[in-house]
Amino acid sequence: MADHEQAARPGASTLAAGVDALSPEDRGVTVRALVYGIVLAVVISVLGNVVRYILHSSFMAYSHMPMGDLILWLLSMLVCAVLAKWFGGAFVFSRSEWITIFAMGMISSLGPTYGVSGYLVGVIVTPYYFATPENRWDEFLHPYLEEWIIPSNKEGAMTWFYDGVPTGAPIPWGAWTMPLFWWFTFISAVALACLCASIIIHRQWSEHEKIVFPAMEPIVEMTGNAGNGGRLLPEFMGGKAFWTGFILVFFVFTWNIIGWFYPTFPRFPTASGTWIPLGRAFPPQWIFISTFVLCFSYFASLEVLFSMWFFDLVFIFEGGLLNRLGVEAISPNYMTGRYSWQTSGAFVGIAVWWLLVSRTHLWQAFMKAVRPGESPIDDSRELLSYRTAFFCLTISVIYMVAWLSQAGMDTVFIFVLLPTMFLVYFGVAKILAETGHIYIGSPAWARNLATAAMGGASAVPASTHAILYPASVAVNHFRGFAFSVGMHLNRLGDFIAGGHRRFFGGIFSAFVVGIVCSTLFTIWLGYTIGGYNFQPNWLIIRAGIGGYQRGVNDILSPEALEPEDVWFFVIGFVVMTLLNLMRYRFAWWPFHPVGFALSGAWLTRLTSFTLFLAWLVKFIQLKLVGAAFYRRSRPFFIGALVAYILVTLLGLIVDATFFGKQGHTLHKWY
Repeated sequence: MADHEQAARPGASTLAAGVDALSPEDRGVTVRALVYGIVLAVVISVLGNVVRYILHSSFMAYSHMPMGDLILWLLSMLVCAVLAKWFGGAFVFSRSEWITIFAMGMISSLGPTYGVSGYLVGVIVTPYYFATPENRWDEFLHPYLEEWIIPSNKEGAMTWFYDGVPTGAPIPWGAWTMPLFWWFTFISAVALACLCASIIIHRQWSEHEKIVFPAMEPIVEMTGNAGNGGRLLPEFMGGKAFWTGFILVFFVFTWNIIGWFYPTFPRFPTASGTWIPLGRAFPPQWIFISTFVLCFSYFASLEVLFSMWFFDLVFIFEGGLLNRLGVEAISPNYMTGRYSWQTSGAFVGIAVWWLLVSRTHLWQAFMKAVRPGESPIDDSRELLSYRTAFFCLTISVIYMVAWLSQAGMDTVFIFVLLPTMFLVYFGVAKILAETGHIYIGSPAWARNLATAAMGGASAVPASTHAILYPASVAVNHFRGFAFSVGMHLNRLGDFIAGGHRRFFGGIFSAFVVGIVCSTLFTIWLGYTIGGYNFQPNWLIIRAGIGGYQRGVNDILSPEALEPEDVWFFVIGFVVMTLLNLMRYRFAWWPFHPVGFALSGAWLTRLTSFTLFLAWLVKFIQLKLVGAAFYRRSRPFFIGALVAYILVTLLGLIVDATFFGKQGHTLHKWY
């Protein structure tokens, strides 16, 4: 990163400076913050499901920066600012308290819809209800599904979920009690393992590699300037730059909301993008400006932003060339076939590289756990001591192995799958920490990599194929599950004044509350309104059907691992290694390897144009205007983000009031 860009990016000490006079006495993590965080977790669990399943409106819990948490957290700050102005300091929350509340809401957002509950409920209700003579599930799937995790439909419990419970009949909670208990324990064990692993690696990223976590920059600035009751608005809502960004975004989106009532009303093009064709057989370029992505990506480095856009162009040209040569590489807009194996190799390559870079710290952390007096590391400000983190990680992994084994998964496959899962989640978390790209999805899947490592689907037992999709709820999550969230919560922990152990207890409790409340609410909603009425959401129906059918297909006609796939994987791995060597060897090297690890991935393709605009704006500011102007412009993007959050809330209110179940997706999934 260029020196002037480093100078323009305030670190932890700079962010903290100058705001103490505006903040109340910071006592660290308090009981009221923890209680409020739990309440927030419950509300998010309900809000995320209602908005998606009933209103069919904006996505509340899809991205790494969940909108449901942002709305409730910002609304809380606004209300407390008014109450503090009118009634005094009892309503003034410190930075540590606001961070705690936000963090608990953030991790609880792993519960609703695309976090855990949507997939989990679909996993449980799908296999017996949708079994037909044609798909042969009763022959090749049902014998391998243990009833303690997947209940049968003998009493019609799953039928009632989709059709609605008959009038006067009670909801059959008894059919769900045992499966949910065991699923909750397994999911919690995976989450605890991920959180403990994130604690162990945190010091390496924040201090040794000095990663700035761009996605957390707006949150840290807002919590540091929440105010002390001196005005009706939080302190961060001030200045010309802030209000310019706020008014611009708020005007554009509220103008479009008017168009919801009048179809012929002219609108700004914020609702959809356009695929621009680039030639026969070549992938098109997606043109769409995501305000949400722009507000966070702006805080990433120029090197990262440029590289993510550049390697999207690499996909367009290489994928198109391979396609013209008759090699399966595009689908037609995203990577598939050989190119997906190349990207998987690149992703594994960069994750392994990052692990090797961290090896000294990991060894010191391990020594701190087993022989505290012989390690120079101070873990007093970590969310858990390294000894506790390693102990909880070990116990969690043992439980995961036992659970998967009892569920029918092959033992050898388990010992391949779990390390692969941690590697994939580690890679996703590091990419998010480097880029601040809140719509990062894993370009490689632990399930696919583990199957390939075994020699292909034909080498995997049928019982393992049957349980692989259900287990993917926790071990194959596209967002990196609790690992990526945990790394960013560790970053927020750097800014709290004290009570780091209470902070960990709060976030883990919020996670459990989030998955339990969200899952129970989803089940209740299904029996009340009928699961078929959840449409257009695909989680409860199509995701489950597709996932289980893939398992049956792998049993009946497993696809062989072709040598060409292996070669493309190796090519991706080798090229990634060379890119890393070039970056560490030559200061002038302009490409960050992370772009190659995401080349052709679907969420990256949908946001590459926005990333290019973020790079262009920041490049002009830093290279042509200067770092001082860049620092002064940061509130503009904070203002734009605040406006976007509030206008999304306005859209939800308008949908609920005037449109009922015909909502509008103002905040998208990309």
